[in-house]
Amino acid sequence: MDLDFKVWEAISYAWTEIGLGDDEYPDIAKSIRDIEPNWEKVNSIILRDVCSSFAVDSILVIPFWMMMPDWSYDEGYITQRIRRWKSRPYWLHFINPIRILGYPISLFFSYGVRKKLKYAFDNT
Repeated sequence: MDLDFKVWEAISYAWTEIGLGDDEYPDIAKSIRDIEPNWEKVNSIILRDVCSSFAVDSILVIPFWMMMPDWSYDEGYITQRIRRWKSRPYWLHFINPIRILGYPISLFFSYGVRKKLKYAFDNT
């Protein structure tokens, strides 16, 4: 699998009810690091693409928390989401003011996953 998919899949757990267990981070981090050993590149995908893409979801989770999947997003959904995200120029996504308002919330939602993934990335 490619780097984008691995990163998107890992960070998308921030928008699930159950999320990842602490014991799952080392394997995920290793599979990402095997493709890309530079954390800055990985973090760029997280902040620029994944958190930006999930910004609208982050606002909608507050009033509609039941729309979050319990365990994870399926592979097809993530693949389609990446494809849609990359099919448009980056700046075009931010015409939607909801995405701009939701981005800080998205960073907050993903903080725990990002922190644990970085720790596992650096220490496995």
